[in-house]
Amino acid sequence: MNQKLVLYTLLALLTISMVSAIPTGPQSMTEIASSRWPEAAYLATNNSAIAGNVTELTLNGSTVTRTWQGYFGNITGMVVLGDSANNTLYDWSVASPHGQVYALKSSGIPAWSSIRCANQTELQAEDTLLGVNSSVDVDAVNRTFVVGGAPDQITRFGATQLTHPLFYVGNVSIVNNTCPVAVMYNSTTQPSPYFKEVLLSDGTADLIYTGIIAHTLNPFAESDGFDDRTHDFEMIVGENGHGTDVAVTTYWFYLELT
Repeated sequence: MNQKLVLYTLLALLTISMVSAIPTGPQSMTEIASSRWPEAAYLATNNSAIAGNVTELTLNGSTVTRTWQGYFGNITGMVVLGDSANNTLYDWSVASPHGQVYALKSSGIPAWSSIRCANQTELQAEDTLLGVNSSVDVDAVNRTFVVGGAPDQITRFGATQLTHPLFYVGNVSIVNNTCPVAVMYNSTTQPSPYFKEVLLSDGTADLIYTGIIAHTLNPFAESDGFDDRTHDFEMIVGENGHGTDVAVTTYWFYLELT
């Protein structure tokens, strides 16, 4: 009987030791501010029309995307050793967090053990959901998140930074440069070597937007962000704002510190 008790105890301890940490919701999340590109920032320009003339014009302008919402900011947290009753035996403050920020439209918990790179069919479904056509719209999902980087970014910047590193979701390995990736910008409007985002899926209809925390690639300091400030992460998520669609989308966030 004692031998069986010892055996059951060892099996229980082995089972506990094999349980891997998975992404969890953040203990708190605070919205600091929200803003958008000023669409009416430029006054109309003019040209004199003269009867009988034909005039060639070159116009340059920018318009706000109707497909994406951006998020950026900083992360604080701890690595904890404790029990299931939330009692802490020891913890380590994380000054330079490594890991990922996840955002998805479903309130249901993803099947983290089935996580993988999103495939082309899933990207196309997201385009349909967001009201865009990848053959026409330059800000379509399929043209923003591409394995190896979006073609227009490769043309403008080269392929050097349009990559993503190896990382783990729980105990599932996501191999480097295998997922659709978008690279966010730094303050010089260049793809940052530290702000990477990939699209993941657990096989359900909802994509998992995954921002890789900058310290994962730049361990020694926060990284130069798009607004000339330092941030821990930058990422974008899909949001349909085309035509008469004024509904908002709720995103659910998970955080994984490694």
